[in-house]
Amino acid sequence: MTPNLYDALSTQPSTSPEAVPLDTAVIAENDAAEYIEAMCSELLTIADRAGLGFLGYLLEVAREEAIMHIRQPASPAPQKAYDPMAVYGEVPPKPR
Repeated sequence: MTPNLYDALSTQPSTSPEAVPLDTAVIAENDAAEYIEAMCSELLTIADRAGLGFLGYLLEVAREEAIMHIRQPASPAPQKAYDPMAVYGEVPPKPR
């Protein structure tokens, strides 16, 4: 009998006194991105071995997105609001 992969990968809630519920935990962006990248990498391996090509592709896209967040500075400077006139170099008409 083949064990169910879902059952093998599922985890029970921790009873450790140090455990913090995820809904109340504060997670740094970089830490989250590193964790997501690692999980996507492992899931990508499983998808490839199972012949799930499109799912593997989606996991690779998610992994690449996580890597982009890892490479960014922890707290970038605030960006100015989007101004379409500045993007295209157009000058708005003067009020009459």
